[in-house]
Formats: sequence, structure tokens, C-alpha cells
Amino acid sequence: MRGDTLPRFSLVVATYGRTDELRVLLHSLVRQNYPDYELIVVDQNRDDRIAVLLSEFANRVPYRHIVSPPGASRARNAGFMQARGEIVAFPDDDCWYTDGLLANVDQWFRTHEKYDILAVGAIDEEGIASGNRWIQSSCDLRPINIFRTTFCSSLFLRNTPVAREAAFDETIGPGAGTSFGCGDETDFILQLMELGFRGRFDRTWSIGHPRRDMLSSQIVQERAVSYGRGMGRVLRKHSLYSLWLMLAAYDLARAVLVTLRGKIAAAGLCFAHCRGILGGFTAGQPRVMKLGQELNT
Repeated sequence: MRGDTLPRFSLVVATYGRTDELRVLLHSLVRQNYPDYELIVVDQNRDDRIAVLLSEFANRVPYRHIVSPPGASRARNAGFMQARGEIVAFPDDDCWYTDGLLANVDQWFRTHEKYDILAVGAIDEEGIASGNRWIQSSCDLRPINIFRTTFCSSLFLRNTPVAREAAFDETIGPGAGTSFGCGDETDFILQLMELGFRGRFDRTWSIGHPRRDMLSSQIVQERAVSYGRGMGRVLRKHSLYSLWLMLAAYDLARAVLVTLRGKIAAAGLCFAHCRGILGGFTAGQPRVMKLGQELNT
């Protein structure tokens, strides 16, 4: 990005409590060898750790540093409002971009003019799928697959006036102060689709992200319930009644299967997630609790 020319990409990163992980992302941006982007770092910390870290990349990464109240959705909305790029992405502060990703995504949008959203794959350090593990390698985004194809760090979308009519629901997601611990990006994409956006999932390219799911032993039951409640909240918000039943049944079936395999702890997480889906769907309007909870995902 040079002079006053608008960048091709705006990358909005909401960050709280992480520096080593964010440093990994910054290094991965340097390795892109693709200068036509801006990085908007939305800082939710109460100290200057992020400013110190960003100073290390002052001549290598074109960034802007802004501050926001706690909450991942609040931070992403604040960054989205300032995004000037033709394409916007929302990488997590613990993800990384694989080499050549921005150039490949740029080319994809140039050759797929009928699409407004691209969701790439997500892999962990060992190359194992870690986020959107849909059974197909590529497909159009539909309500039936939306929870298995959309993953915040893997999303890219055209920054149009229509896109500005959508926003991240600030009562959903990490740090929202409610019991709905995830689903914020899925809700955002569903809003865009309801506005006429067309999306595509394509695992040809991937972002990197640690694996944290019900079978990875990386979360506790409380978080599994919170994740499920967020999913249930989004399903109710968009009147996806059949999908709600399908996803709850899927969790129950998975719990039984892993129990038969002797993985009792994993089964407990699956049951907890199912309980969350049921509870989130039937919950009333969210009550925002006092801030101070863990914001990291």
C-alpha cells in the first residue's frame, strides 16, 4: 500500500491478553510478500503491551492501532468501521496466515465476481483441520453448512455499502458479558447472506489456527456449554429450527460414539455442548453481565 491509494485488504484483528500469538500472526504477514493491505489492530488491553509489540514491526507491517472496550464483537465492529480495503478479513490474534494466502485470495475474488464472501480452510500446526471441518472441500455457503464452513479467521468479504448494513452482534462471542460464547461470525455471515451476499467455502487455501473443539481436550465443560449456547442463540435468531434439531442430535450421537470408544471426557464435552445448544435456543433476550471474564478464544 502506497500513498493515499486505498488498500486491497483490511485485516481487522481484535486482541486481548496475547502477545506471543499476535507476534506469530505479524510474522506471517511479513512473509506474505504482499504489500497491498492495512492491518487494523483493535486493542482491548489496559496496558501498552500491544503498542510495544507493534513497534517491532513498524517498518514491516502497515498497521493502525486503535482501542476498544472489551468484547470481540465490539472490537471487530470498531475495526470494521475504519476498514478502507476492498476486501475485509477478521483474523484472530492467535491465528497465522499461510504463505501466499493474500495473493491467492486476491486472485480468487478477481475471478469470482459473483461471490462476495470466501471462507478458506483452517489447519493447526500439524496441518490437521482445526476450524471449519465440513465434509466437502468446496461448496457454496448455505444455512445447512454455515456452522461447519465459517470460521472467523478464515473469512474474507467484499467491503461494499451493503456489507455495512450488517454488524457483529455484541451480545454474542468472547467477552460479550453474556452466556453466548461463540457464533458471532456465523451470525454476521448469515446477516450478509440475508442481505443478498453470496459465499463460497474453498479448502484450497487455509489459515493457521490451534485446534480447540470438543474432541481435542483443549476446552472445559463450562466453555463447551458457552459455545453451544452461542450456537443455539444464532440458530434461534435466524429461525433455523430444523438445523437446531439436527445439530443437537449430532452432538448426542457423537457423545454416544466417543463413549463407546472409551473417551469419557470427550463425551462429557459433547453432552455439554448439546445442553448449550438447547439452552441457547430457548433463552430469552441476553442479559449482559459485568465485564471481567476471559476474552480469549
